Formats: sequence, structure tokens, C-alpha cells
Amino acid sequence: MTPNDSTNHDFKGSDASLCAADQRAVDLLIEHGFDLAAATKANPADRERLAAAHAFFMRVEAYPVQAPDSALIDATLARIDRATESTAQRMRIGSGAAPSLGRGRWADFIAVACVAVLLISVGLPVLNEMRHRREVEFCASNMRTIGSALTAYQGDFNSRPIAAGLAPDLSKLTSWSNYDNSKHLDLLHQKGYCLPECLCCANDTQRDGYASQVPNERLNRMWATQSHLPLLADRNPLVMQTALGHPIGATVENSLDHAGRGQNVLFGDLAVLFEISPLITIQLGDIGGPTPENIWIPADRGGIEAGLTNGLSSPAQWSEFDVFLLQ
Repeated sequence: MTPNDSTNHDFKGSDASLCAADQRAVDLLIEHGFDLAAATKANPADRERLAAAHAFFMRVEAYPVQAPDSALIDATLARIDRATESTAQRMRIGSGAAPSLGRGRWADFIAVACVAVLLISVGLPVLNEMRHRREVEFCASNMRTIGSALTAYQGDFNSRPIAAGLAPDLSKLTSWSNYDNSKHLDLLHQKGYCLPECLCCANDTQRDGYASQVPNERLNRMWATQSHLPLLADRNPLVMQTALGHPIGATVENSLDHAGRGQNVLFGDLAVLFEISPLITIQLGDIGGPTPENIWIPADRGGIEAGLTNGLSSPAQWSEFDVFLLQ
């Protein structure tokens, strides 16, 4: 078989090639399973080319070769089976392709559940703490606004705001729960010193207003001197309990405005601090030295914060040297 269409077939040489007629003879042999007689019978015109091609392939077939390794054959067949199964699994649609808990997925499910529990146990306290701090800061911002309004009011009127009809004379009152102290601060928004929403904590859904110092002549000057004296705080929880007719239990109790965790307090020097207890040590200056104060309880004229009968004691017995904040 040479590049020309000759009947002199030469299969020698490293660069031998088949002409179109020889290629057809090889194809005929392959179609008849290398059966020369069958191929010649079907194509008698190509008898010589078929015989030459058949003789060539028979010489190749006669070459000695090493017998194949059966282990290699088995490994190859096993690999083919695995590839076929993998392809079939990817192509399968329906419940067979979906992972199921009964096929070794329980470990994955438990791992995901543990991660979810961990995120919840860590994330919820963090979110609650962030919300608490945001509420405390928002409330403190309100108090700073009130502090600036009080300073402006003091400069304009040379007095802290005192609502008409709520003069410092409290001798006729029998209970603090009947006294609406928040009306004094209402003057600030009525006269345009602040907006009404600044006068209570955002958590005060009843809008009772902040607890503030009861007006009196002796403590009034401390508003003007900017001493570190508590002037304003979140709602007094003891007054809230007596107003609802509930007996007072522990007297060291935080405001309910911040879930009992503490209360914002505005001082005369306009500092706003979040106090975790109503017990605060104050400096009364020339009136007295450092004094521990419970800002929720009125002191009697003996200077002792006690006697919680008749709703946090009677206003007529209240000592004007005391710091007592109520709404």
C-alpha cells in the first residue's frame, strides 16, 4: 500500500500510508470481523487488497506479547464501575438523590443544631446587652437636654421651675403618692425650653415623667451652683408601688425603667451617670459633709430615712435637707 493506487502493496517503511482504496479494504475487514473469506465474498473486486491487508494484520497478530495481568484488569473494571455509579448517582432525581438522616446524616444534623444553639446562647445575651445600652444612652440624652433646659430656665428666672399650685408647702399632704412632682418639669416644654418627649424615659409607657427633686428653698440654691447633687432620675419604684396600693418590700430597689438594672441620674453639674443602686453618697457642702442617700426615700426631720408608713412617710415630716426624687 503506497500513496499511489497500485496493486503492489508495500507495508514496509516507518512513514507508510494508506491510499483510499486500501483504507476501504481495512474497513471491510473490520466490518467482517477480519474474516477474509466473508469480506472477499461480499466485495470480490477488492480481493487482492483484502488479502494484502489481511496478511499484514495477521503478521501483527502473530507478534509475541506478554499475557495481561488479571489484577490490572480487575482494578480497571472496578474503577469503571465506580465511575459509572457516581455518574448515575448525580443524574438521579428524587428521594434517592436527597440526603437522608438514615444514611449517615445524623452527625451533620447534630453539628448544625449545636452551632445554632451556640449562636443563640451567645447572640441573644449580646443583643439584649446592646439594646439595654442603647436604651440607657437614649434616656441619658434626654436628661442632658433637660439639664441644659434647667440651666437656661435658671438663668432666665433665677429659680428652678415650680408649677403654680405646687408650691414647696407640703404640710397639707398625707402621702407622697398624691403629689404630682412631674408638673414642675412640664414648665420646660410649656415655655419652649425642650420638647415634651424629653421629659420621660422611652421605657416609661405611662409617661409618668422623670423623678425629680421636690422644690424647697434650702436646696434650690444648689441648682444654681452646679454642685454634684442628684436632681433627676428615672421613675421612683417605691412611689409607683404605693400609688398602686402595693406594700413596699426592699427599699434598695432600682427603677423599673431599665429592667431593674439601675437608673440614670442627672446631677447639678449636668453630669449624667447610670447608677446601679439608689444608694448614692452626696456632698451637701456647708449644709453637711458626705452623706449616704437613698434617692427614693424621704428623710424625716430627724435626718433618718425610715418610717415608710402612710406611703413613704408623710410629706409634712419630710426634711428639706434630704435628697428625695419622685415623679
